[in-house]
Formats: sequence, C-alpha cells, structure tokens
Amino acid sequence: MLAIELYNRPTIQYHVEGCSFFLCNAWELMLKAHIIERYGIGEIYYPGNTRTLSLEDCLKKVFTNSKDPLRRNMDKLIDVRNTSAHFIVPEYESFYGPILQASVENFDRQARRLLGIEVSDLIPENYLVLSVRKSAVDEDECRARYDPIVLEKMLEKREGILTTADELDNRKFSCTYVTELRSTKKGDADHTFRIAESGDVPVAIIKTPVEVKNKYPYRPSGVVKAICERLAKSNVVLMQDGSDTRARTKNRRPFNLYMFGLFTSFYGMKTDSRYSYDNSLEGEASSFIYSQQAVDLIWDKIRENPEGVIDRLKKEVAKRPKPTPGAKEF
Repeated sequence: MLAIELYNRPTIQYHVEGCSFFLCNAWELMLKAHIIERYGIGEIYYPGNTRTLSLEDCLKKVFTNSKDPLRRNMDKLIDVRNTSAHFIVPEYESFYGPILQASVENFDRQARRLLGIEVSDLIPENYLVLSVRKSAVDEDECRARYDPIVLEKMLEKREGILTTADELDNRKFSCTYVTELRSTKKGDADHTFRIAESGDVPVAIIKTPVEVKNKYPYRPSGVVKAICERLAKSNVVLMQDGSDTRARTKNRRPFNLYMFGLFTSFYGMKTDSRYSYDNSLEGEASSFIYSQQAVDLIWDKIRENPEGVIDRLKKEVAKRPKPTPGAKEF
C-alpha cells in the first residue's frame, strides 16, 4: 500500500524509485510467506546459512519458468530498485510506469492465488491504478540536466524496456490505463460542447492515429482469461442450462471461447470500433483483437444476470442467420 501511495503522491519526484523499493519488499514478504506455508520455515534460508532468500531466488522457487512475463516484469522491477540506490531520475516514470502498474496487478492476483488475501479488502480496488505519466523523454533537455553517465544509463534502460515490451505484448509484463474522450450525439455524455466559428473558446474535432495494441490489448483468449479472473474474484457463479458452467467447460473454466462468441455475435462487437479491431493483413482471414471496453461490457452483462445471460444469448443468436461457411469465428 505504501508503494502505491508513494507513486501517486504529487508532491514528490521519486515516484518510480520509492514505489519500486516498497513493491519489491512487498513481493519478497508475500513469497516468503507462501514458501513457509507450503514447504516450512526452513525453506526461506540458504542451506547452512542464517541468511534468508533474496527476492530473485524466491521468484525462481515459486515461478520456475524464467520466460514467464511475470518473471520478466519482476526482473525489470528489481533492476530499477537496484539502480534507484544511485540515481533519482524523474524521466524513468515515462517508461517504468507501465512496468510498475503490471507488477501491482500481478501482486493482487498472486496474493489471492497463493495466500487467499484480497488486496481490495485492505484498500479500494480503484486505488490499485497508478497515475502513470506517459510522455516522451526529451533527450536534448536531459543532456543539459544530467551527467553523461546518468543519461547513457537512462537511455539504455528505456531502450531495453521498449524492446522487451514489444516482444512480449503481455499485460503481465507492462500495462497502462488510458482515458479517452469520444464525440457522440447521444444524450448520456459526461461533457458537452458546441462547434462555433466565432467565440471566446474555440473547439475543433481532431482525429489522430490510435496505437492499436494500447487500445485493443486482448486477444480472444485474453478476454476469456480476464472474465474468468473477475468471476473468481467476485465469487459470481455463471450458469448455463441451470448448472454451474465450471462443471460444463474444459479445465473447469467458468467462461470459454464459445460463450465469448455469443457476446461478440449478439452485441456486434466485430463491426464496432469501440470493442474490436481486425488485426489481419490484406488477403488474410479476419483476426480480431479486443478493447478493455469489450471486457467491461461482457462483465457488466454477466454481473447483471449470471443465472440466465448465457442461455438468453444462446437463444437470441440461434435466431439469426448462420455465418458464411469457413468464416473465422473469433
């Protein structure tokens, strides 16, 4: 909680440094608690030594796959913690912020999975969102401000993070939340304005390119996983044909790709840019990726009627014309 509080405090400059220090401490304590609970207290010590395991060794013991995005995320977190002992660089926030946000979300999930602890019982869930500043680093300005060694180190770390994030493209490694304003003619908007040729405060409609992977971060399997996690966290039992869906699906998953397909068909998600984007190349079969808005819509409908939403969608979709043979379902 202190890690999150320090990051979001507007009166300090060392957001990344302070957050990384206490976040690493929280991870180490949580993992050691899990190791003690599962293997006994002797397992948190190095053999023949009174010194306890480092965070790196705790991670290796609990998460054995070194290529797991969670492990890669923690490698970056530990790296910035170690670097922060020597430098305070506010610009780190622009590229380390998404790494820290992913680590906070990973901690929330693992505290629940490993120890049965709900972080949202300690602080409101909306406080788990870090106020990340996503802005470009002005290299010329930094050259005037920092020693060449500090600047070189900063640019090196930024390049390493950007390259890794592009390779993994996984929210367990790096994630951000984006606030988006959209012009609409519906009457339920939060803000209103009018276009006028003359006036004290002129307003114009500006269209800019959208970074696709930021706006549509989920593949179909990612949407399914996100809904399953929400069902587990909220203790909501999703029903189909009068029985718990966990008993009807492979691996006892309460929500699967078939159910996801019902939602995409019924709500026309594939033809609505709010929810999906066709990521295929010219000449390829359609391959859709989905937005956070799509996940939220599905979750809202499930939460409203977990006992009957799947059966209702199934009946409604069955009334519609069959898709073209050979068309890609998701």
